[in-house]
Amino acid sequence: MPRTDIDRLSDDAAIWIFGISPSLDDDAAKTVLHHVDGFLEQWAAHRVPVLSGRELRDGSFLIIAAEKNSETSGCSIDAMFGIVRALERTFGVQMLDAGRVFYRDASGKIAGVARGEFRNVANEETIVFDTTAQRLGDVRSGAWERRAADSWHAALLRRSA
Repeated sequence: MPRTDIDRLSDDAAIWIFGISPSLDDDAAKTVLHHVDGFLEQWAAHRVPVLSGRELRDGSFLIIAAEKNSETSGCSIDAMFGIVRALERTFGVQMLDAGRVFYRDASGKIAGVARGEFRNVANEETIVFDTTAQRLGDVRSGAWERRAADSWHAALLRRSA
């Protein structure tokens, strides 16, 4: 069985973070995880099972991880993206839009906006999420969540004259 609890994977496990906008409610989250689990149970590259796990954080981030020594091929990754695409359609959410930026609003709630809109709702102190993080350890350590000023997101903020 290739799927395992994500906590059993190493910090060096490769990750894909899918920001979900709008956030999923509890019922939708359970259904999404059920579909993802079904995929991970059968996820293989060149007929070799991929040791993998998943996590859904705050209804806003689907994190899929594959152990570093598991082989993942282009075709197997394409299959994963196909599942995510189907989930987008089923739930009417955006999960593959690389143009969205995720941040914590003033109330601490996670929000997602288009990159061009980000400068209108954020400042250097705004907490942002780096959905381009590559290692599970980046999520575990909290390194993927930081002030906009300390992230690539700073380039999206309005520059003062």
